[in-house]
Amino acid sequence: MSEQTIQNALYSNPISILDKYTCYSLGATTVRDLVAQNVLDGILTTVNFGKKPDVLIVDKDKHVVVFLEFKLSSELNTEKKIQSAVEQEIHVARDVNAKIYVVSDGTSFYWYNPYTENRILDENGNEICTEIKPKNEEFKLANFINRVALTISKTNDRLLKVVDCDPTNLAVKIGSILKNISFATPKDSLYTFVELFLFKYLSDIGILKNSDSFSEIYELYTKVTEEEVLYRYLNGARTTINLYFPTAADNTTIINGTIFHAFKDSKGAYKCNGTDAKTFHAIMKLFYEYEKDNGPFLNISRDFKSKLFETFTKQEKSKQNAGKYFTPLKIVQGMVDMVDVKEGMTICDPACGVGKFLLEAASKIDEPFVLEGGHVKKKINLVGFEKEMDEKGATSGYDLTTILAKANTLIYYSNLFKENNNVEDIQLLATELLNCVFHSSKTICGTLDVLEENKYDLILANPPYYQSGIITKEAKGKGFYTEGGTGVEGLFLEWIIKSLKVGGVANIVLPDGIMNNISNQKLRDYIIRTCYVESIISLPLNTFFNTPKKTFVLTVTKKKDVNHKQNYPVFAYLCNSIGETLDVNRFDIDDNDFGEAVSKYVHYQKVSDKAHLPKFLEDAFALDKKLKFLNIDTFVSGDDWFIDNRWSDDEKIELGFKEKTNAMSVAEMQMFIDTIMEEIVSYKEELECLDEE
Repeated sequence: MSEQTIQNALYSNPISILDKYTCYSLGATTVRDLVAQNVLDGILTTVNFGKKPDVLIVDKDKHVVVFLEFKLSSELNTEKKIQSAVEQEIHVARDVNAKIYVVSDGTSFYWYNPYTENRILDENGNEICTEIKPKNEEFKLANFINRVALTISKTNDRLLKVVDCDPTNLAVKIGSILKNISFATPKDSLYTFVELFLFKYLSDIGILKNSDSFSEIYELYTKVTEEEVLYRYLNGARTTINLYFPTAADNTTIINGTIFHAFKDSKGAYKCNGTDAKTFHAIMKLFYEYEKDNGPFLNISRDFKSKLFETFTKQEKSKQNAGKYFTPLKIVQGMVDMVDVKEGMTICDPACGVGKFLLEAASKIDEPFVLEGGHVKKKINLVGFEKEMDEKGATSGYDLTTILAKANTLIYYSNLFKENNNVEDIQLLATELLNCVFHSSKTICGTLDVLEENKYDLILANPPYYQSGIITKEAKGKGFYTEGGTGVEGLFLEWIIKSLKVGGVANIVLPDGIMNNISNQKLRDYIIRTCYVESIISLPLNTFFNTPKKTFVLTVTKKKDVNHKQNYPVFAYLCNSIGETLDVNRFDIDDNDFGEAVSKYVHYQKVSDKAHLPKFLEDAFALDKKLKFLNIDTFVSGDDWFIDNRWSDDEKIELGFKEKTNAMSVAEMQMFIDTIMEEIVSYKEELECLDEE
């Protein structure tokens, strides 16, 4: 059987591979012909322009991904013959910028890196022999080709293991460079790191290509000056990123760099501001060294963006981040697991931060977003709000969380961008996904400015909690907020309840003041009147690294009939651990009371008649002393909702929540003082409002 016969048996011309790649069986067609016919793009004139490839697999941008040569079985029956066959055409594959070179007899397939001329290996070091038969298992083949193409480089022949990397330490090093060389503020440093991280990330996942890619720009340092490299980046990759990711109506996109500037003078010489070129070079070198040790940015930890924000804002001495407490991923995932996420839902986070609640909720749906027919088809609607403006009317720096949220979405749905990586598709994804999910308000009240009642099926939130007389006065002046909640958290809680559809569910992190301050009694009564209280879970102190406040997770369902009394108990749980250390390091640990609470609550919610638990479930629940079922009447009577007090001191001692001592602990004293101070501030604000009236 001839080479051509083998080729024709496997491939017709052309074959679409999952609408991601096109496979061409070429025969007598030359590279020159393919360029002239606009089948290939991005190929400069080479000495091999007249060569005739057997089969090419080309992506949507008309770039060669796989260069496939066919040989007779007799030409591949020894290692020496295989090597000889490879050497015949691998230089052609390199000249057309193919990511992968394959030699085959139709049965055996030998995969090579065109740049190193070495065999491509899997994660375990075995030579890859995957069949390339596009008429069979096209989904599997397309994804495998994509994975190999993204991993293989001029310095790497081996597939990387699919592990999440967390470049937070890299961010700290880069922040130090920005501070020491360019004297950048923590916020400017964060802006800059996010931009350069995305530059590297978009390069690694194959969106930034050729002269816009990290590798090619870094390689320029061997050829041109630091100033010219910076100029090439700013007028190349940065421009391309801004082209791919259009600015939204709120003036945010995925980058907002503020430090680096370079230009050409009247004589054509490359110039830059101060130490910009030196700083940029130092940062590029750190990214390069990070990749040598850790591999490219392909799988990023989902909690990275929160850690990143926290890392930089810890250095910020101003109070402009007041109330921003980013929720640990384990808490986010647990709270999402507690609710039933369904297709067609509209889900909101009114203080979305970096977007984790929304993105984790969407991950419960199989392929929630699909690019089809020139539009992003959504199986679920996500709505996230943040605000930029502080109480003095300043906006600078306040779009950071929205930028991070959009970048976070890019990380969560990187496959969607990888698979649809031409300019038009990326712009569409940016416009209809990133820009339509996250919204940044430039008003003092932000989300609280507008109330759209009965709109959302599900609300997941950890709203800001702090005292602000300015916001309170401004918001209450709109006439929406009538239930007397104190602090910004009280306003958000009322917004959440009123924004829920009938039958809608809210799962919210709240500070202790909502639960026990007498000034919030009216708000608590309002919740009882309009909602079923499903659960209250007490979280340990220091759940959030940057606040000493005691916090709770409150789950409610909005009633259809406000006159209907809840006839089943409230699920109450006392947590002393959340699956990670309660310090700035946040190391994973086995102890996870919150995980136990979530698991038991999910079982409880599946019971059709929660007023009468099945005996086996009642017995199982009774074994867990951290769990209590509290009669709704104890909440209606006017008692506070501080569920920790529903456990006796002896019970807390038995569970390890309290030491056997008569003295008040430091944590208890801190909580006691915080509570008193909050009440004083609340009374002060009320008196000031009365005086004004």
